[in-house]
Amino acid sequence: MKETVSTTNLFDLRRKIALIPGASRGIGEEIANLLAEQGAHVIVSSRKLEDCESVARGIREAGGSAEAYPCHVGRLDDIKGVFQHIRSIHGRLDILVSNAAANPYFGHILDTGLSSFEKTVEVNLRGYFFMSVEAGKLMREHGGGAIVSTASVNALQPGDKQGIYSITKAAVVNMTRAFAKE
Repeated sequence: MKETVSTTNLFDLRRKIALIPGASRGIGEEIANLLAEQGAHVIVSSRKLEDCESVARGIREAGGSAEAYPCHVGRLDDIKGVFQHIRSIHGRLDILVSNAAANPYFGHILDTGLSSFEKTVEVNLRGYFFMSVEAGKLMREHGGGAIVSTASVNALQPGDKQGIYSITKAAVVNMTRAFAKE
């Protein structure tokens, strides 16, 4: 693993292993790039391997250390798979930044269908919960780590026509506090 630290020197993450679900674009991609710039080996994760590999390749081309591993956080078997990979290849995890999210429904809360409700809760709440559980267990075995869960301003003030999304993001905030407390 190549050890590089950014000229920004925000913090030193050399020899740290970081997993970022939802890192194939947007905020997750920027988080992956930042952690890699600070020296972390980044596991770029999202549903589609090709998109993850594109981000990981960009990190490597910039002198960082990264790999791609597909994981749909709404699927418990995928979560188990990524943590089996981390255990077998790296032996530990130092940082989890939960960032994957779903918002399949924009409309009046009273018209929220069951499938939209289930998908949003599956990814935004259940996925974050079980990613944190698996990361926390692995971190506990190796003396600690950091779990960061991205939410949204909708966690504090529900977005118009984004009821179930806002509810799950508020739950993520309190869930993260519960993990931190324990």
